[in-house]
Amino acid sequence: MKWALVGVSLFGALAVAHADKRLETQAVPRSALAPAQPHATGAGTLYLNRCVGGCVIHKAGINDARTRTSSIPKGNATDYTVSPFAWGDAEWDAIVQCMKEVYSPYKVTVTDEPPAAGVAYNEAIIAGSDEELGVSAGGIAPVTGDCMPYNYVISFSFANDYGPNGRVFQLCRVAAQESGHAYGLDHAFEFLDGSSACRDPMSYRLDCGGQRFFRNEAAVCGEYNARDCACGPTQNSHLKLLGALGAATPITRPPEVTVTSPADGATITAGTHVISTASAQRGIKTVELWLNGYLWGTAKGAAFEADGQPAAAYSIRIPDEVPDGVIDIVVKAKDDIDVTTTATLTVTKGAPCASAESCLDGQRCEEGKCFWDPPSVELGEPCSFAQECLSGVCVETSDGQFCSQNCLPGIGDSCPEGLTCVENTPTAGFCLAGDGSCDGGCCGCAIVDERATGTGPATALTMLFLGGVGYVVFRRRRR
Repeated sequence: MKWALVGVSLFGALAVAHADKRLETQAVPRSALAPAQPHATGAGTLYLNRCVGGCVIHKAGINDARTRTSSIPKGNATDYTVSPFAWGDAEWDAIVQCMKEVYSPYKVTVTDEPPAAGVAYNEAIIAGSDEELGVSAGGIAPVTGDCMPYNYVISFSFANDYGPNGRVFQLCRVAAQESGHAYGLDHAFEFLDGSSACRDPMSYRLDCGGQRFFRNEAAVCGEYNARDCACGPTQNSHLKLLGALGAATPITRPPEVTVTSPADGATITAGTHVISTASAQRGIKTVELWLNGYLWGTAKGAAFEADGQPAAAYSIRIPDEVPDGVIDIVVKAKDDIDVTTTATLTVTKGAPCASAESCLDGQRCEEGKCFWDPPSVELGEPCSFAQECLSGVCVETSDGQFCSQNCLPGIGDSCPEGLTCVENTPTAGFCLAGDGSCDGGCCGCAIVDERATGTGPATALTMLFLGGVGYVVFRRRRR
């Protein structure tokens, strides 16, 4: 058995023994590749080649699919022949469809037809055996350390070396990883929440299975251990491909979600859990609980297992702070690129409201429902509570309360023009007016209200800057 995921990089040669096979990577100088192109004129076609009749590869110091020239072959010969894909039309068609699904969020045409003359493309050869090129790998591709997308790069996924068990998904993820290198992607090791990057094709890790997709999550890079990525501490492979290729409409199946409890029309009590079952082809990233138009709870998607992420039950408790009344429940199931499916029902908690006096701060009572109007106040405009801010954050300054947003201290463009990022922690802050100093009008600024994200009602965070020391207290906004 061979390693399924192998790339060639400038990050150092690797040699790993596995089932008596040698895993090898090879450094390719930047000058050996065609010049990088922006996505507007870049490789808008990914050609999947099954090598019908065999592919003759010319060994040279450059990589150019137009002349079928590659620096990958090892040995003294000039020409090397890659044998045809060995597994039949049905399996080939399944691999092509899988690759189309994996690349569907991006503006690239995935095809097994040779591109017309003048069309910029990259080529993924999915055929043959590693011995035919004198290498020892399940797949291999040239990549440089500058993280730029390149045109006319040939990658190899040695299809004929794979056994029958799960071969379609295996070859799909190998071909996705190797072709991904041509668009500037590094190897992913672990996402920032500590979970394995095994659900991203750029990962070597095999601790979960199923179809892999380029994930909209920041990851640290690495092959068998974590390291910084080639062009920064982390990599988001989805956003990287959006930048390299542009956006398109995904063809993957959207999430499916069904609420199993409570029943539509039921009367509920405090502490009731809303239970739903959800699944998605890309996997469920989050399940959200919206009550009368406001987000009151979030559940994280289930872990990925040997066959991918299973359909799972998600239970989110209705917080005690939710006032009595008629409640329109909306459950939103989202995948990692925010494709969303909703399920709706209506229940009554206690009794319908009779006036806003029984509702929360800023809410209205109509038709027995306590609710906030949709947020409409722009960044920097006056606010009374967080739910009216489009940003979800209401900040008190010496000049009054204004809608703000989260920011990253020390990052010049972290806030819109005219606002300054005032540090709350070393890695987080809030956009406030002025320059963050007393002279700028921001001494004594306070976050008086910030909308909750999945934990219940609005949470008020008061933050006083006293001689550079942050004093933080938490309180609930009540009726």
